[in-house]
Amino acid sequence: MKNRVILMVCVAWCVLGLAAANTSAKQHHTATNTTTTADNETLQRVRIDGSEAHNEAEGEHRLERYPVVVLDFERVQTPFIGLWIFLACLGKIGFHMTPKISHVFPESCMLIVLGVLIGLLLIYTQAATVSPLTADVFFLYLLPPIILDAVYFMPNRLFFDNLFTILVFAVIGTIWNALTIGITMYAISLTGLFGLDIPMLHMFLFSSLISAVDPVAVLAVFEEMQVEEVLFILVFGESLLNDGVTVVLYHLFEGFSELGEANIMAVDIASGVASFLLVALGGTAIGIIWGFLTAFVTRLTSGVRVIEPVFVFVMAYLAYLNAEIFHLSGILSITFCGITMKNYVEQNISAKSHTTIKYAMKMLASSSETIIFMFLGVSTIQSDHQWNTWFVILTILFCSIYRILGVLIFSAVCNRFRVKKIGFVDKFVMSYGGLRGAVAFALVITINPIHIPLQPMFLTATIAMVYFTVFVQGITIKPLVQLLGVKKSEKRSLTMNERLHERVMDYVMSGVEEMIGKQGNLHIRSKFKRFNNKYLTPFLVREKNVIEPKLIETYSNIKKHEAMQQMHNSYNASTNIESFSNLIRNDATHPHVQMNNQGEWNLDVAELEYNPTLRDLNDAKFHHLLSNDYKPVKKNRASTYKRHAVKDDDMQTQSDIGHHNMYLHTHTHTQLL
Repeated sequence: MKNRVILMVCVAWCVLGLAAANTSAKQHHTATNTTTTADNETLQRVRIDGSEAHNEAEGEHRLERYPVVVLDFERVQTPFIGLWIFLACLGKIGFHMTPKISHVFPESCMLIVLGVLIGLLLIYTQAATVSPLTADVFFLYLLPPIILDAVYFMPNRLFFDNLFTILVFAVIGTIWNALTIGITMYAISLTGLFGLDIPMLHMFLFSSLISAVDPVAVLAVFEEMQVEEVLFILVFGESLLNDGVTVVLYHLFEGFSELGEANIMAVDIASGVASFLLVALGGTAIGIIWGFLTAFVTRLTSGVRVIEPVFVFVMAYLAYLNAEIFHLSGILSITFCGITMKNYVEQNISAKSHTTIKYAMKMLASSSETIIFMFLGVSTIQSDHQWNTWFVILTILFCSIYRILGVLIFSAVCNRFRVKKIGFVDKFVMSYGGLRGAVAFALVITINPIHIPLQPMFLTATIAMVYFTVFVQGITIKPLVQLLGVKKSEKRSLTMNERLHERVMDYVMSGVEEMIGKQGNLHIRSKFKRFNNKYLTPFLVREKNVIEPKLIETYSNIKKHEAMQQMHNSYNASTNIESFSNLIRNDATHPHVQMNNQGEWNLDVAELEYNPTLRDLNDAKFHHLLSNDYKPVKKNRASTYKRHAVKDDDMQTQSDIGHHNMYLHTHTHTQLL
């Protein structure tokens, strides 16, 4: 209770600080305008009265002394966003301190509500308006960390095994939703139900931005549910790739709307289709190139380990910006940059650099997600809206209906080619988990009201759709998942036995596919692995002898787990050992323990024999094994001092330690045999 009171005081202090800062900025702006107006009036009076009035004004002029304190909020108002992040983090702490709320509501709901409350407070206090969430801020600063964090720690094998299904839902499914929603809403508008005359291209522009499944909202909800990996990768992969499709469709219909329906020709449609392919494939190619460049650069950082995380973050972000320069898909670029570089980078960087990258990436993604949902709530209050009841209701209705129909149709098509079929429960979760979020909101605020006067109505309908999916579907999906018995993900790592059998089965099935003449996923993976080991790995990885890094990583993790388990068992065993006084008391009847004439005990320690127990022998054995297995790899120490040098232990990669430990383990067993 005490912690909650302190937290509420901190939140109140932050809110009052924001309001006071905005009020000060407003007063400063008003004072500046007043001063400017007074100066203009003075100049005008000087021109009228002539030199005599000018001399009088100079006589009345007073010199200002050096101020002790100066209030200049305008200088720091941009970096003052740190207070917003601090307030949002306090809200997240308080949210997780109340289990009754956190078990029912997703975290994204709390952040949106907090943003709405802050927006209402700023309006009530008549403070300066907060800048809303603009499209440039969202796409250039907030979205890239979230996408990079998701793809860098995403299992590549699971993604590529389901790539066909993901592409069907991401590309064909998004086009299906955009066309069906646009045609249906335009047909209803012709009946006059909306009371407005909405052009067909404007309706297609709205349907293209409202049809996309948002990765930010999906990650915020599905990570809390912890559904199984295949179901998660299908929904998340769709939301990841369909953003590129949505942005292309949006710009396509935006360009057509500016041209006008009467001016569109067949060559414009052909150019739109070609642009669709170029944007998607071009963004993917740029991401792959930057991924290889990142891997090559980290190959050369053995002497400056401290800057290894910088290359991972900066070069991935440059891949995103490079694609945006040419109006290609930056989302696809940073996606495939992360997928390409992570396997090579993890073999080049040190273990501590890996830890730094992991937690820094998680921190940036969480902060960006927090700011997005919080500013979404603030923008809801401070944006211009045009409410149309039937338009909002039918938008939510048809988005839900066509989402369900699309999942049923395309999952039936994909099941013809899948070994593991998409079941009914999975279809329901995929249909119900099609959440909309900040991507749709960021696109709708970029619409130019001059060319499309109905932009305020589209904005209101988009916010209503986002609120419906985040609040209604986001709150109810967790109980429905529990009610339907959806499989949860297993939080465990593969054993060495599972890894070995997985590799063996891959090679066996690849050979079977080659014998029967079938070019399946395993055959393609086997060919790429041979090409990778022969050409790419020697060029991009420092240790050229690493053939199966996953096996080495698994072995290293197993040995660490065994060491920790042995230490835990040894500690538990040591707590049960009797004290030395009890041992003496229990051994008082020993023949070598005699009593002298004065009635005092005489303990002849030299005559006592040491009889080690089985536990003592096991402890000694494991001590020698662990000391041999975990002996660090010796490296030559640098002869000169370097400002950015690190310890020799920190310069070891996982492959270095794994190779050394595996060699010692194999050598020990060979000697025993």
